[in-house]
Amino acid sequence: MGLSVDRLLTAGSRLLLEHTHSLIALLDASGQLIEWNRSLVHWIERVPGTTTLFQLLEAQSHPRCLELLTQALAEQTAGPTILHFTNGPTGLPSSYHCHFLAAPAEQLIMLAEPIAPLDQASAEQYRQLTSDLMTKTRHLQKTRYELEKKQHLLEDALARLEQIAHVDELTQLLNRRSIMQRLSEEVERSKRYHSSVALLLLDIDHFKQINDRYGHQVGDQVLQLCASLLQRSIRGTDYLGRYGGEEFLGILPMTGATSAVELAERLCRQIADTPLTISGTITFTVTISIGVAELDPQHDTAELLITHADNALYQAKASGRNRYALWPPA
Repeated sequence: MGLSVDRLLTAGSRLLLEHTHSLIALLDASGQLIEWNRSLVHWIERVPGTTTLFQLLEAQSHPRCLELLTQALAEQTAGPTILHFTNGPTGLPSSYHCHFLAAPAEQLIMLAEPIAPLDQASAEQYRQLTSDLMTKTRHLQKTRYELEKKQHLLEDALARLEQIAHVDELTQLLNRRSIMQRLSEEVERSKRYHSSVALLLLDIDHFKQINDRYGHQVGDQVLQLCASLLQRSIRGTDYLGRYGGEEFLGILPMTGATSAVELAERLCRQIADTPLTISGTITFTVTISIGVAELDPQHDTAELLITHADNALYQAKASGRNRYALWPPA
């Protein structure tokens, strides 16, 4: 005689409960374990003293689990939501799709279906994707390195262009355009803030004779040595540039005629007292003449100030060179 339908359903349910890989349990409203199937026994045995569902979950899953319990009690069903089961702080977690169903007497039934791990084909695909990603990452890093290298080269080139635009190639002082721009700025600042500014126009004496006797290469070295010596002798707040040929222009902000004359006298003495050695074989001395002028903010422009300094320079040369002269003459 065959089994009745009720007995068949009961036997089938028992078989399903005991042999399924899903986790099935009867809980109370606080998550206390009341009954459970064989699959859940394996988890409970791994965590001694387990009495609640929360003891089998990762800490990050606790809030979601509590939310599911509350929702199921209020709405009869809740889920699915992924919860992570673990057998301790150092154990590897396993993920389950969890459903909760309200039962009589404020109880709940939990069904947790395992999320299958990657199969071999998926694992191979994952490894291939990871390998491709690493290859592309290395390529991007190499590209980034090349771009940074080109950026540095571009910055160096721009810096060189900036230097070419503002610096005299031979003497490494400000070129004529830059020193004239500085002069215009200092004249405007002097007029705006009622401060003083003085100008030195310096010229190497008998420079043509040096070129004629030793050649232009020696003349260039004389210009370089004089420029270097003058640059070291002025203040850090002053500006020095090559005005043209063997002439230099010095701008002295916040400086009146008296201080400018003292500096001019010192520069003449330092140049005359410093032997210049060319190519390690030729040693001689040179002298300079300097025209000094202080800005009259009521009447002078930058161009007129240069004219005054040039007139003073002419007076210094006419008086025998190796000296300075002040405009206007005393």
